[in-house]
Amino acid sequence: MNQGILKKAIVILLLIAVGVFLVRAYWTEIVSVFGESLKMLTETRIRYVILAFSVYLLSVYLFAVRWQQVLSRIGYTLKATDLLPILFGAIFVNNLTPANRTGGEPLRMFWANKRFGISYTDSFITILFERLVEAIPIILLLFYVLYRFPSLEINFLPQKSLLTLSSTYLLILAFLATGILIWVFREKFTVFLKDIQQNWKKLNKAFIPVLLLSSGVWILDIIRLQLISMALNLHLPLYIVASVSIFYLLLGLLPITPGGLGIVEGGLISLLLYFGLSLASSGSFVFLERFISFGLSSLIGFLYLFYYGGSEIWKNIKLQ
Repeated sequence: MNQGILKKAIVILLLIAVGVFLVRAYWTEIVSVFGESLKMLTETRIRYVILAFSVYLLSVYLFAVRWQQVLSRIGYTLKATDLLPILFGAIFVNNLTPANRTGGEPLRMFWANKRFGISYTDSFITILFERLVEAIPIILLLFYVLYRFPSLEINFLPQKSLLTLSSTYLLILAFLATGILIWVFREKFTVFLKDIQQNWKKLNKAFIPVLLLSSGVWILDIIRLQLISMALNLHLPLYIVASVSIFYLLLGLLPITPGGLGIVEGGLISLLLYFGLSLASSGSFVFLERFISFGLSSLIGFLYLFYYGGSEIWKNIKLQ
């Protein structure tokens, strides 16, 4: 068995064991919290859930427009609606594979090649360009979250705080972590930058549209999360909603479980608990969010894949 797969299997088994232990130890409290959460969900204002789902669909459409804008700069004339099935299919695959936002990219390249004749190289370059430009609003949002994030008190001994991390320290740590990652992966970054440089004359005209569309997607993400909180009668400040948005991305990138199942939910609930929400409120919020971004999106992606011959597409991707 591959060592990487073995390590992942061990991690998953350990997480399951910890989960079983916690459930057995706190069964009474879990039943109580589950009852409170169920009550909150039954009182959910459905119109806000529908609005949140509509905003999610709009954000996926903006993704399609963004990709269409990049492809048009290198000679492919397509409509954004032509690319929607591919993007939803990629979302479905992302939800089945570890490391969100990476598992569906091979499907995007293969599907675009078979349906529209887009070469694998061109698909790769356009997707890479999207990701590089999207990093700008992500970094800006991350700095806003770190700036507004409450100070962290680290206790080495009970009832004694020996270290307090303010937002300034968090920003410094973020800069250091970014610098270390760039240095560690400098060779890969060099290859990526060379690929972009070779096509920059064609792609530079798409920079502003892609930047605006990427920013729009993240704004819609915050609006969607705010609508979910409104559906549950929760009044969350902007920095908390932005923190959830960024934390969701970071947790989803961890290559541990398919679609971040368990990791994302546990991490988001812990974050909301840190901000002072009750366990019932945190659990209800995360449930509704994942119902839209994981459940409904996966269903739509599955239907698109099934309609366009998903089994053949998936087999060809695995072969390649």
